[in-house]
Formats: sequence, C-alpha cells, structure tokens
Amino acid sequence: MMVQTNMCTPRRFRGRSQGKLQARSVHALFVALAAMVVALWGGVANAAPEARILRIDPRAAKVDDAPILTTVVEVVQNKRLSELEAPCATLIGDSHYSCVADALEKPGALYSSFDFPDKNALFAVKVDGQDFPISFESKIRWSDAAAQNQPGVGTAWLIVVDAASTMGSRFDEAKAVAAAFVNAMGPQDIVDVVFFNDKAVVLDSKWTASKQQAANFINSAAGTYPTQGRTRMLNRIIRNAVTDSFNELGNAGVNVKEPMHQALVVLSNGAAGTDPESTSAGANILKGYITKGRFPEDNTARPKMPVPVISIWFPSKAMEEFAQNSREFMEALANPEIGGFFSIVLDKQANRAANIVNSVRTRFGKMHIVKWRAACVAPTVTQTFTLNFINTNPQIAGDNSFADVPVGIDPTTWPLDIDRDTTEKNAKKEPIFPGGKVRVYGNFCWGGNAQRAELYMVPSNQPAPTTLQGGSLEDIKKAQRNLIESGMRGKAASASDTFAEFEIPDSEKWLAGKGDGMSGRLVIYDNGAKRASPITQDKILTLKAKAAPPPYLLIGGGVFGGVVILLLVVAIFRGGGRRGRGGSGGQAPKPIMAGGPPAPVMAAPPMYGSPMGGPMAGPPPDMGFGGGGGFGPPPGAASRAVLTGGAGIFTVQTGTEMRAGRDGAVCQLLLAEPRVSGTHATLKVEGGQLLVRDENSNNGTFVNGQRIPAMVWTAVPPGAALRFGPAEFSVRLE
Repeated sequence: MMVQTNMCTPRRFRGRSQGKLQARSVHALFVALAAMVVALWGGVANAAPEARILRIDPRAAKVDDAPILTTVVEVVQNKRLSELEAPCATLIGDSHYSCVADALEKPGALYSSFDFPDKNALFAVKVDGQDFPISFESKIRWSDAAAQNQPGVGTAWLIVVDAASTMGSRFDEAKAVAAAFVNAMGPQDIVDVVFFNDKAVVLDSKWTASKQQAANFINSAAGTYPTQGRTRMLNRIIRNAVTDSFNELGNAGVNVKEPMHQALVVLSNGAAGTDPESTSAGANILKGYITKGRFPEDNTARPKMPVPVISIWFPSKAMEEFAQNSREFMEALANPEIGGFFSIVLDKQANRAANIVNSVRTRFGKMHIVKWRAACVAPTVTQTFTLNFINTNPQIAGDNSFADVPVGIDPTTWPLDIDRDTTEKNAKKEPIFPGGKVRVYGNFCWGGNAQRAELYMVPSNQPAPTTLQGGSLEDIKKAQRNLIESGMRGKAASASDTFAEFEIPDSEKWLAGKGDGMSGRLVIYDNGAKRASPITQDKILTLKAKAAPPPYLLIGGGVFGGVVILLLVVAIFRGGGRRGRGGSGGQAPKPIMAGGPPAPVMAAPPMYGSPMGGPMAGPPPDMGFGGGGGFGPPPGAASRAVLTGGAGIFTVQTGTEMRAGRDGAVCQLLLAEPRVSGTHATLKVEGGQLLVRDENSNNGTFVNGQRIPAMVWTAVPPGAALRFGPAEFSVRLE
C-alpha cells in the first residue's frame, strides 16, 4: 500500500476488498473531475476586481470646516473559497478541518489587493436628479494612516462569544481567540464583548477603548451556561446582538469616539439543532443584513457602514450530528467580499488565534482612506453616491450601493466650497473697502441664481469659533447664526457657479487693523441650501481691505460747480462794463452803404479730414479733452477695460487689440482650458467702450449669457459677464 504523506493530497489505496476498491475508484474519479474543473476554470476562477465603499464619513468637514468627505474603500479581487478548499476535499474528520484552516489562513489566500486608481475614479453625488462630480483630494493606505495615528482610523470590534453548554471545553479556546483580537487593538480601536447562551446575550462589556478592561471582562466569564434545549435560534440571537450593539454605538452615554470602520467577530460552534432560520440559507440572509450596515435597516438616522463578518467555527463533539449544518451556517455567515473571514479552530488549537487575527488585520490594513472635496450635497437627510472607474486594466467594478442612505450629513451645516486662493489673490490686487464691491470665487451650487447668494461682513469685535470639533450639529448652526445675524448684509450684484460679486455695506465696523495690515472677514450664505462658508477662526474668509476712498466725484462736481459760478460772475461783470462804456453817450456805428468800400478778404479756414475721406472746412469737433481743439473719447469715457476671472486679471488698453485663447504665441489673454480655442476672441477699447469679436471659436463667446455672432464686433457693457467657452470674466471700465 502506498500512501501520500501530504495531509492535503488524495490517498491511493491498493490491495483492498473489491467493494472498497470500487467505492474509492468512484471517489478518485470525482476528485479528478473536480481538479479538471479547477484547472479548466483557473483563468477565470477569480472574480473581477471591484471597489467596495465601507464608509462615507463627513466628520472632516465638521472638524476642518471644509467640504471634505472621507471614504473608506477597499479595492480587491476576491478568490473562490471552493478553490481553496478543493485540495482538502478527500480528507475527513479533523484532518480535513485542519487542511481547510491552513489554506484559509495563508496571507492573501482569499484576495488580491489593488491600489486605488484615483486618476480613473469618478465619484459623484446626486442633487435634484443630477450627478455632481466630487473632486479627488488625497488617498492613503489604512495601515499607513493608522501608523500616523490619523483621527478616526480605528475599528469598532463587536466580539460575540458562544457561552452555551454545548461549547464544552471549546469555550476556553473561543475566549483565547477573543482575547487575541483585544490584545491586537490599535490606539483608536474600540471593542464590545458579549457572551450569549441558548436564549440571548447574557454578558455585555459595553463599548470601551480600554484593552485591559475588555481583557478583564473576558477572563471574568468563568464557564458556560446550562443548556435550555438542543434547538436554539442562533440566527436570531446573533442578529439581536449585532443590532443592539452597533445601534448603541455613538448614542448618548457612550463615552467613546466612534472610529471609521466596524467589524463583527462571531466565535461559536454554530449549533442550533433544528432551528429553520439557523441554516446556510438563513446565514446568507443574516450576512446580507450585516453587510448593508444599517442597524436596524429602517433606522434612517444612522449612517450606512457595511460590516465585515469574521466567523470562526469551533466544532463541538456534543452536537456532532449537526456538524454539517453548523459548519454551513458559520461559513455562509462570513462575507469575504468586504473583508470578512472564515476559519476553523479544533480542540487544543488556540494557537491559531494569532494567525486568524493577523489575516484579518492585514487585509484591513490594505484598505484606502480616500478624501474628496464635495461642493454640492442634496438638501435632504439622505444622500446618493456613486463610485465608478474608467480606463483601468483590468476593469474595476464600482460601487452604487450608497443610494438614498444617511451618511451623517446635515446639509444645512455642510460648508460652501470657497476658492480661497483666487479670492485672496484678487483682494490683494484690489483691496475691499466700505461701499465697494468684492468678488468671491468657489464651486457653488446655486446655478447662477444671484437671489440665493448673500454676503455678511463680520464686525471686527465679533469672535469666530476656534474649532467645531466636538460640537453638536446645533452648536455649528448656532455659531453660523451668531456670525450672520450680527454681521452686515451685502447684496449680490451677479453670481454664477464659479463666483459671486457682492456690494459691500458702507460701514467701517467690519474693518480690522490699520494701514497696509487692514482686513475684513466675510461669511457667504446660500439661502436656498441654507449653507454658509467656513466660520472658524482659521478658515473664515479674511481679505485685504482699505479705508473707503474720498468721494472724488462729489469733490470734482463741487469744484466744477464753483468754477462755473465764478466764470458766470466774471462774464456778467465784464459784460456790464462794456455796456456802461458803450451807452447812449457813444457814437452809433456807421451804416454800410451800397457801393461803399469792399469788405476785407478773410483767410480761408483750415481743412480737416472729413468722416467720408474728403476735406472738411472748419475746426475739428470738440472731443471733450482740453476744450474745442482736443481729440479723444467723450467726457468721462473709459480708457481701459479690466477683466477679472478665475484665470486672473487682464487689462485691455485703448489703441491696442488683445487676443484671448490657448495659443500663447499670439494670445495675450492666455486661457489654459481645453474647451477654449487657440485664438478664441479679440478685444479692444474704442470710443470709451469695450468691444469683443469671436474668432469662429468652437464653444463660442458669450456676453451676459448670450452667444454673440462670430467675426462681428460686439459691445460689452460695464459690469457684464464675458465668457470664452467655460472661462468667465467680469468687466470693469476705468
């Protein structure tokens, strides 16, 4: 007889009885066919790579006062459990169980991990039926973030331990595995350990961040509880334990910080007797409930957090007749597609605990923390997000499971997305002042509706909150109201999705500092979405300011009026003197008689070019500069136009033409935007007004939202919005 010594390979027997030989021949044929199937399907045995969102966490927006969403995402290619167990199919008893456990506990046995392809990712939120893209901010592996002790990077471990009498001596080994998970806790991990018997949970440590407290609680469970029958509702007991513990997490009275990740560890013999719910089919239903991550399902106030299930089976001699059913229940309970895990611990194999914990935590460490800048969110408690990928090799499946679910966002406290750099740069060139105007840039969701945009200047003596960390939603709303209600409101002159221009209140109460160090604080408010710009001390929009300039127009008007009056007085005085000298005492002028002396010959007036190109007699028309002999635009006309937009500030002078477009060789107004043509348009200032001509561009030139005809000079009124394709500017004449 020849026997292969490898425990996980088939045995071959010779010299047995004919009946046994036939039975084993049939079995060997079955194993050979199974091996052929695995070989034939080896190229497609693994599922396609897919991304799974395990958490959408808005807490960064509350802490940093910026519109940042933090997501926990896993990108893996899962492997078939049946393929891993195939080499163990011919073994029986404890040898089979050990073979399966060894295969599953190998590093990366169930999955292959991928980097998060941020350049190929499309993340969007649905607002009013339309998908608004969310821009990528940063990514980091979970293990690296944990090593840096980044806020919230931890796992809430719910460890459910079977303490029924049927566990027998296996109870101590289950406690050893529970203790191994507790001992491996990180600084931001928390844990809740519960023990259950044949009916319900009998011991509960409650959520704690203390490893020592949790370890002491495990040791305090001295033994199992008396049996209450050979049939128990194991499915229902686990479901209730999960619902109660995770639903309690974050509630009032729970003095631990909720981390960004959750996990369930079930340590049981899986014995339920003949309970109809505690079968593999029932386990699949329970797994689906836990994977959805809302406890209970109809609790719309709780965020969605899919929970990986680590299911460890402890075969029990006391219930050996139900062994197959017990194993199927425990194996079906695990959800390896999102980081769940299944293994088997036999009698006196408590040393497997280290391998189990290492396998689970290694996979968790390969998750990604991906941050996104979300300018828009739906004005509802529930949100809908989609994550998709394009042009990846291999193609990665996305995640659309976060549909109409709460993610913990109160949309009224979600900050507006202000482009601080562009706004501050613009204010440095043209400081704001009382009675003036200010342009604020950002990614806004008011769709160009200026009625939704409001400005509030914060008085210089009004303190802004130092931080919003730890504050409730009501605290955040109150801080917003205090700054807004005590501020001075400015009216929106114009608005678009990328900027809003406001009239600043004519008051000096908001001015802070002196001289070149003068500044002003602003709060922008969207009265449609009920959202405000950042309000904390370090994030509130603070712009360079100056005192209001003297009213030159009024001063100039007064001086001009005084000069006119003075000239009138002089004219009257001189006119009166001549009339006195040439009164009735003077001689009357002599009449010109017919045939008298000829009138003197006057010199011909100078000739000037007429508008039609021929000579024109008489002096040139008065153009308003320096009296009747001057040339130039009419009085008060502009000599230059200033264009201000996201691409910068540009000036068009009288007498020159400026081209706008992507071609840096010919364009002075350079726009690095692919939807702008090489030479998109030409601008000039003539007759005191700005003129623009579209140069047959692909995406058009627009004045106040209206597309102008190509190759035709079109006037641009002061204060108008001038747009080249998507690049928008406001126009000011000086």
